[in-house]
Amino acid sequence: MKGVVDRIVDGKWAVILVGEDEAEYNVPLEELPEEIKEGNVVQVKIVNGSVAEVLLLEGQTAAKQSEINDKMSLLQARKRSNFKRG
Repeated sequence: MKGVVDRIVDGKWAVILVGEDEAEYNVPLEELPEEIKEGNVVQVKIVNGSVAEVLLLEGQTAAKQSEINDKMSLLQARKRSNFKRG
């Protein structure tokens, strides 16, 4: 299943949102790849209700970040446009 690293808590835990329903899993950072950070897209293997394996999907992370940046640029442009009119 695919998931997204939602946040890092206290430098010890990663909160990963998995699947369309965004089920929340807390995973110790020591069990994850070193380069993991907030916003990363990951492949997650769930066994008996717990995360058993996490694989960083770098290409999908880059694509997701690009999509987010595009949306932010669009929102900022709209905000500037509305500010000039008002």
